Amino acid sequence: MTGTVDLAAATVECADDAAVQELFLQRGWSDGLPVVPPTPERVRAVVEAAQLPGDHVLGRIPEQARAVTVEHLAVNAVAAGCRVEHTSVLVAIVRAITRPEFGLHSATISGATAPLAIVSGDSVRQLGMNSGASLFGPGHLANATIGRAVRLLLQNVCGGVPGVLDKSTFGHPGKYSYCIAESDEHNPWEPLHVARGLDPQDSGVTVFSGEGPVNVRNDWSGEPGPVLASIADGMLRSHFTGGSVVVVLGPLHAAILARAGMSRADVQAELHRLARRSTADLARIGRLPGGSGSPDEWWSAVPTADDVLLTVAGGHLYGYSAVIPAWVAGPDSLPVTERVPR
Repeated sequence: MTGTVDLAAATVECADDAAVQELFLQRGWSDGLPVVPPTPERVRAVVEAAQLPGDHVLGRIPEQARAVTVEHLAVNAVAAGCRVEHTSVLVAIVRAITRPEFGLHSATISGATAPLAIVSGDSVRQLGMNSGASLFGPGHLANATIGRAVRLLLQNVCGGVPGVLDKSTFGHPGKYSYCIAESDEHNPWEPLHVARGLDPQDSGVTVFSGEGPVNVRNDWSGEPGPVLASIADGMLRSHFTGGSVVVVLGPLHAAILARAGMSRADVQAELHRLARRSTADLARIGRLPGGSGSPDEWWSAVPTADDVLLTVAGGHLYGYSAVIPAWVAGPDSLPVTERVPR
């Protein structure tokens, strides 16, 4: 795919669903899965839900001299199977990933990375998003289709075609869809979007250019120390080149930490302290980030405690959390939080 989906071309054969599927495959507009034909009526409904003109620019990718419009978003949202009510969250995601600090172009063309969207606030309930069991898995329309719409948009508007601009060696399954929701029920602290500066009455989307999730198990301890040590060990998958890390605390782990009186900031600080390796250890495994140093020097998985993006989600039956490392050039793609339009 070298350009944007041509709405006229995409809808010529809409009376024949098989022809639509073949057209999308031949033009490189598909992620390989069947698409919903983006008829003018369906696209118009999404544009109207955005309450913005179809040619309104939501964001730009300067490196490619491209702009993402509301209609671009609408076409790909329909193709992904989104419902009209998903539009506001999608608008927030597009605004977030096209912010300069997110570094969308660099994150799209290299690395085993995909934009992870974490939705928090009342939008989770309104859209029926999954914040519980099988958080990163299938079975929930809002999570699946919102994440898929972002992928199709990256491919069809931003040029992230596998093997063309996307030169990732392996990629990961999040490149099909990478969208989760924070659990209001199990989160003992302020929501993620509030921790990142939005008002409590808002809903927010936090986007993060991340690798695949790393499961962290500790279901034998009811004390904060071993739980945090286990999560910190998972954080050692970091590239030690800067950037952030997402830690998704499972409900059981979050409850253990909260019962011990730990705040969100306390957890972040302790994970930052624990997740570190020595220069000698990094050199031994060929992961020394630039230059040399004293063998006794220590490197943290993230530069500061604030670089641990903490959210609570997942199933509540087992003692698991998840760590999502930044890609190797983490400092070139910073997490961004955007308010969901009302």
